[in-house]
Amino acid sequence: MATSRQLSEDDSCRRAAFYRQRWTPPAISPREILRKSIDQGLLSEEDDPGQAAADHAMELATSTTIDTAETDLLGLASHISGLADFLTWVLRAEAAPWEHPPRRGLPEGQVWESGVFLGDSGLRGVALVDRLDAMTEMSLRNSWGVQGECAVYDDPMSLIVVEIGSLRAGKWSNPFTVGYRHPQARTLRFRKRDGESFGANWERVAREDDEATREEWLDAMTEDGVLAEAIHVLAIEVPERRHAIISLAEGKLRRMALEELPEPQLSRCFDKLRLCPFRGCCPQGLEPSEVLGFYSIARLA
Repeated sequence: MATSRQLSEDDSCRRAAFYRQRWTPPAISPREILRKSIDQGLLSEEDDPGQAAADHAMELATSTTIDTAETDLLGLASHISGLADFLTWVLRAEAAPWEHPPRRGLPEGQVWESGVFLGDSGLRGVALVDRLDAMTEMSLRNSWGVQGECAVYDDPMSLIVVEIGSLRAGKWSNPFTVGYRHPQARTLRFRKRDGESFGANWERVAREDDEATREEWLDAMTEDGVLAEAIHVLAIEVPERRHAIISLAEGKLRRMALEELPEPQLSRCFDKLRLCPFRGCCPQGLEPSEVLGFYSIARLA
C-alpha cells in the first residue's frame, strides 16, 4: 500500500524506508504515540473522542516500549494521554467522527492509502510542530503528506497546524498543557495583558493535574489570545504539477518495490529532529531481526 509517510521516509533515508516495509521497530516515540492517539480520537465513534484518544495513548505507552531516555515512563504516558485528550477534543468540534478518504488507485496500479481526512470542501490534515515559522510552513506545504495527498485526490486541503513546542524532560510545554494560577483569586491565566512574565507567587499548573474542565481551560486560552497563536489553518491548493508529483511518487514506489538493500545514510541515524527507529542496529552493520526485538511485518500479516 502506498502512503505519504512511506515516501517521506524514503526521502530521508532509503534504507530506513526499505526496513520499514519489512519490520516494525520495537519502540515508539512519544510524538508518534501522540499522533496515533489523536488520529484514533478523531476517527472514534465513542461519545467522548478525547477520552478515546487518551485511552489509546495509555494503551500504546504501556503495551510497547517508549523510545525515550526518560525514567518516569508513567508520568510521560500520563502527559501524552492528557495532551491527546485535550487536542482531540479541541480539534473535533463536531460530533460526527472524521473519516479518511477512500483508497485511490494510481495510474500504474499502486494503491494509495491516505493519511489525512475528508473535510467540508476537500481534504483536512493535522500537523503537530514545535513552532510554525516560515521554514516549517514551507516544509509542510511541500511535504508528501500535503502535496502528495492533494495531487492523488485532486482536492485542496485545509491543514490544521498545532504548535506543541519541544519535548523536554518528558513534557511538552505549551498553553494546552501548562497555565498559571493567581495566588489568591486562583484565576487561570496564560500571559499577562502587559506582556510581563508571571511573578514567583503565581502557581504554574499542568492541565492534566488542574481542577479546570476542558471548557474552562479552552475559554481561558481564548481570553488570553493564546489559542489563535497555537492553532493555525493553512489553505493548500491542488498543485499545478499534480501529474508530475503523481508520476514521481509512482517512480519512487516502483523503485522501492524492486530495489535491494540501499546504502546507509549515516548522517541521518542520530539526527535530533528525526531519530531513526533503526539506529540500534543499522549503524552497527546489523540487520533488524526478531532477536533484536523487531517485529516481522510478514509474520504479523
